Amino acid sequence: MKFGLLYLPTFDAAVHQNSATLYQQIFEQVELAEALGFDAVWAAEHHFTPYGGDIPNPAVLLAALAQRTQRMRLGTAGVALPVNRAINVAEQLAMVDALSGGRLDIGVVRAFLNFEYEALQVDMNESRERFNEGVEVLLGAFANERFSYHGKFNHFDNVEMRPRPVQRRPRILVGSVATPESVIYAGHQGFDLMVIPYAVSMDIVAQTIALYHQSLREAGHRVEDHGVMATFHLYIEADAASACATVRDPILRYVAHLRDAVAADRWSKDYRGYEGMAQRIEALMDFDLLYDGRTVFGDPAHAKACLQPAIDAGVTEFNFINILPGLPQDKILASMRLFAAEVMPHFR
Repeated sequence: MKFGLLYLPTFDAAVHQNSATLYQQIFEQVELAEALGFDAVWAAEHHFTPYGGDIPNPAVLLAALAQRTQRMRLGTAGVALPVNRAINVAEQLAMVDALSGGRLDIGVVRAFLNFEYEALQVDMNESRERFNEGVEVLLGAFANERFSYHGKFNHFDNVEMRPRPVQRRPRILVGSVATPESVIYAGHQGFDLMVIPYAVSMDIVAQTIALYHQSLREAGHRVEDHGVMATFHLYIEADAASACATVRDPILRYVAHLRDAVAADRWSKDYRGYEGMAQRIEALMDFDLLYDGRTVFGDPAHAKACLQPAIDAGVTEFNFINILPGLPQDKILASMRLFAAEVMPHFR
């Protein structure tokens, strides 16, 4: 079992003061994570919102982290292909791969916040077609020193792809929250899968992974050759009651940021199943619901109990969001140390 950190931070002025301080805290956490034996660090892309908007370009953060780590894998979780120019994304990620000595993994997502599409002047109805083309451009750019592509949204001839990455075929992961089409696409293409259990029940996660495994088999891929990565929020202490008292307000504020980001509840035809998302996120404003298996809070024993059902459902890799509004840096670092000492060894 592999463990990593995922950065989709909600900026908090009291804790972070400014974006520069936020980045320094991320650096300190990642340097500690490498020393503690965590396997990877991931960065998510968002724009124009406290919900992750301090990482508008994951490649920039990962390039910085490449210089502060020696062993950990560096991943996007994910890069929002429809709202970016795919060939530029390929250049940036190739640079991260070269800077890190070939440690890059590429998680790709479609993005789902309507205001991101509007501000970046991309039609949300084109998200799936742009996403599919973007993946093809990424793979072609990594595999070929010169590359041509002619699609609906991407057109170029015999472009010399620089810089050259170390990996010619990087690991690709596809993120899915609510659309089975993305899960089926990942399986048929032979990509790995990213799921977010806190947004749905573990039963839904198990159904999603079963659909993914079925799709892998349909396309002739071996299930055992592919992974499923799940994201949880993490905060533990030796005493469960104390941990819950500390993290209750921060996790509810975090969910509130997500609720506010989807408040418009505006979706295109490519987002079947997202209708009513605002109401579903509002229902997550319940600490007891989140504590009961949708997050990794409490003491080490409860953390183990929360992770085991995900493993039983088919998850092969975990990453953890540990930056929550109002949660101080010293408590985050202490939680990481306790998790590495008492939880990680149980699943190795």
